[in-house]
Amino acid sequence: MSLRKKINVIHFIAISTCVLFLTVCLHHMILSQAEERAIESSEQEVELIINTVGTLVNSMENFSKLAIVNQTSQYVLSRSSANQSTTLDHLENLNLMYASLNSLVNSSPLIDSVIVQSVNGNIYYSSNLSSITAQEMAVYPNERLLQAKGSAVWVETFQSPFLSDGRQKMMLAVGRKITNMNDGTTMGYVYLNIEEQKMAGLYGSKRESNDSQIRVLNDNGDILSSTDSSLLGRSIEHSEYWDMVKSGNKGYQIFREAGRNELVTFKKMEPIGWNIVYIEPTDRLMKDQWKITSFNIGFGIAALLLALFLSTFLSNRITKPLIRLSQAMTAVGDGNLDIRTQVAANDEIGRLAFKFNEMVGRIQELVQKVNDEEKHKRVLELRLLYSQIKPHFLYNTLEMIRSMTLMIAARDISNTVKALGDFYRTSLNNGGELTTAAVEKKHLESYLFIQTKRYSHIQYRIEFDQSIESCWIPKLLLQPLVENAIYHGLREKAEGAMCEVAGFIEPHDDGDIICFVVKDNGKGMDAEQISRIWSQGPDRRDLSHFGIRNVQERILLRYGGKYGITILPEAGGGVQVQVRLPIQSERNE
Repeated sequence: MSLRKKINVIHFIAISTCVLFLTVCLHHMILSQAEERAIESSEQEVELIINTVGTLVNSMENFSKLAIVNQTSQYVLSRSSANQSTTLDHLENLNLMYASLNSLVNSSPLIDSVIVQSVNGNIYYSSNLSSITAQEMAVYPNERLLQAKGSAVWVETFQSPFLSDGRQKMMLAVGRKITNMNDGTTMGYVYLNIEEQKMAGLYGSKRESNDSQIRVLNDNGDILSSTDSSLLGRSIEHSEYWDMVKSGNKGYQIFREAGRNELVTFKKMEPIGWNIVYIEPTDRLMKDQWKITSFNIGFGIAALLLALFLSTFLSNRITKPLIRLSQAMTAVGDGNLDIRTQVAANDEIGRLAFKFNEMVGRIQELVQKVNDEEKHKRVLELRLLYSQIKPHFLYNTLEMIRSMTLMIAARDISNTVKALGDFYRTSLNNGGELTTAAVEKKHLESYLFIQTKRYSHIQYRIEFDQSIESCWIPKLLLQPLVENAIYHGLREKAEGAMCEVAGFIEPHDDGDIICFVVKDNGKGMDAEQISRIWSQGPDRRDLSHFGIRNVQERILLRYGGKYGITILPEAGGGVQVQVRLPIQSERNE
């Protein structure tokens, strides 16, 4: 309920109380008629309470039905009953049940907490409960649930042996047996706890006065719920009206108790079997004032109109600044740090609004500062990774050119030197971090041409879809992967060595991406060797697969964990390396 409505209700109650007080002062004038009307009113109150409690009972039983067919409960308890779960499975079960039970608690304000116990003794419970032991679960009648064959079983009022929201509470509970929906076996039990105080508050709000009492009794006369919490757990077997209650399904009678006359009205609530007892002092019944009806009606209307006017006027003055502040807080919570609330006065609310604006401004400055620092850090890390690429390929190529010169192969030397120039022209790229897929393809062709001059038994094939050649990708993305395939897979292969590079668009449900595949038919790698590639830390001296890790780190830093490298062993030998990137049609360093 909003603050404005609360103020209106308070004013309305204040005026209504005044009108009621004047009416009660004249109760002696129409005693007999008031008693007759009071009996009728009491019966209506009992019916209303029965409807309220019945709605609660039906609601809780329906929630218990949802709990036993819940997919999470079915899944976790079926795994638990199989007795094959590992420690990790148990932790996963706890997390799944924790989320499921908390969701059930949050679905209704009447549910205080939920407990699920599997047949093998595992106990799961909502987050507002303390640790529950098997001994504490003795308050719940599992045997009655088995006998009920899937029907709801109500646990009458008990004091919880465990803590709920940090304290012990008087509770009722509804329980059901959880049956495996596949084979019909019993997997566990679920109990929905209802705090008795909330239940009493639900029907207690229907009382006409604080002097009235509402009690919910079982067939033994024990008080299961009451607007007077001190009566919980007591028996009314020795009360004068107990004989009337146990002798029929409904009725009323005036009894004298504690020095005053009281009208006791009751009715049995089926099918649960509870007795709803409504007790009202007879002096409360003197509320009809026929001689001054006109005065009361006129006074009441005037008072209600005045209350409505005053409450509207005052609530607007008080709540408008608070509503603006609440809306601003909601916007900030949604991520809008540009919003500010109006400071309309220098009172407590105005000072609160001023401090709120000041706080949001400081948060906005801090967020911008953190974003700038993170962006700067990412740029530095990318530059550091690029600087770590060692020029060992240049030395190998120059050594090869020297050897070819000794062999007097002038044309091959010319082509090789040209390919080397193209290679480093693409590699340097004026210091930029991005290049197009077409340039990367040309770079690979230059590199593989040089390598085939050095290793004549190696063949290669490069195929890029035309649709990706204009897309921007990180520079030197594929050459380290090709180099790794040659030096660790194809170099020692006697004949038939083949390196294939492909690039294409790969469709996904959340958007298309670019996929590059580098595949060789060399000696291959097993799962342990692939695992060692990723386990090498920055302080290790083994640089045999540094290029792959370097490319992976560059992709993660630029695009995030959704993209990167996947290494797969090929059937019959060889390795397939897949690289996935987002489609980037414009250059954005």
